[in-house]
Amino acid sequence: MRKILFWALAVALLGGASAASAADKKSPAKPAPAASKPAPEAKTPSLKCVGLYSETDAGYVSYRVGTGAWTVVKVGDTISSDAEVKVNVDRDWVEFTPADNPGLVYELNAENGEVTKSVADIVKGTPKQVKFPTPSGQTPDAAFKDKLVVVQYWGRQVYTDANGDDKDIKYGDVLEMKGKVAIIAINNTLTLMNASGKVTTVIGPLRFDVEKVLKNEQLYKFLNTGR
Repeated sequence: MRKILFWALAVALLGGASAASAADKKSPAKPAPAASKPAPEAKTPSLKCVGLYSETDAGYVSYRVGTGAWTVVKVGDTISSDAEVKVNVDRDWVEFTPADNPGLVYELNAENGEVTKSVADIVKGTPKQVKFPTPSGQTPDAAFKDKLVVVQYWGRQVYTDANGDDKDIKYGDVLEMKGKVAIIAINNTLTLMNASGKVTTVIGPLRFDVEKVLKNEQLYKFLNTGR
């Protein structure tokens, strides 16, 4: 009886081993998953100059590509992605947006001394996010009712709010109806957008109330655009 039990147990064990061996042959081990590839680096964009202040009698803002000559930056210029920008006077600054994204703006200034940065390094910084009116057909954007937004400027402009607080005007700033603007120097320009998406350019020197622009009133050296 013991022999019978022994042989039965042996057969059962051999059968289990054979089944396991067969299963191993039928189900080969799955290969390890391939290592994921690193995400490609974002392409450096070209930059558009949307605002600039420079003490022209003391310094300037300029750019170059490679070892080429330095060229003075002008508002509206597009700076290629392989260029570098230099600001060499502590009172000067320049603002850029990616050429394909006007909702982001980068500022480069020399408040800590002369600075030179490549476009690639500029866009590694943290941009300021700005918004502009988005009218629906002939319907103005209600979020910008009785407001103007700065879309471009050249030279120093100062905005005084309803509480009497002053600030230098920068790209994307929202100017309230009760505020006032001072364009400091001759031929300096300020381009503003209203809630309908229409733009108006004001040329200095000039001091004016924001309300007058909103009402489309005539100003000294004022270039009117239909509302």
